[in-house]
Amino acid sequence: MSNLTQISYRERFLQIVDELRSALGYSFRELDADPGEELAMEMMYGNFDFSVVHSLRFRSDRVLIECTFGEIPSEQKELILEQLLQMNSVLAELDGSAFSIDIPSAKLLYMLPMKISILDGFQLLSKMTEITWHGRKWLDTRYMRMNKLDEEKLPNPIFLA
Repeated sequence: MSNLTQISYRERFLQIVDELRSALGYSFRELDADPGEELAMEMMYGNFDFSVVHSLRFRSDRVLIECTFGEIPSEQKELILEQLLQMNSVLAELDGSAFSIDIPSAKLLYMLPMKISILDGFQLLSKMTEITWHGRKWLDTRYMRMNKLDEEKLPNPIFLA
């Protein structure tokens, strides 16, 4: 991949960030972006921490949306992790998204890669809004019933896409 292509992806990423800021009523960025290999826009939205990351090293044609859903309750950790791994296999086929764990904080992360070429600030905001809905569902249910695993009550992973 040529540097010119990587530069245009980086410029598009910054444009998407400015479009998102505008959609939320914030001013455009006042500082130039760091010329490093990775840039991240970090913000809280819908009471969840988000990072939107652009890397020149890994898939510069995409951004990675990361959302921290919260802690995994230790008393049901094994059951919850098993359910999340099952969901990962379906999600990977649908859109490449996946659940992960931030080891230092033991918090659940939801990650979704998206192509820069088909993304704008409003679409990013829409996707972040959708992700917050799933985050609230996580906080309410941990994707499980708290007393007994009930297959009919678990959300269908297809609806996480």
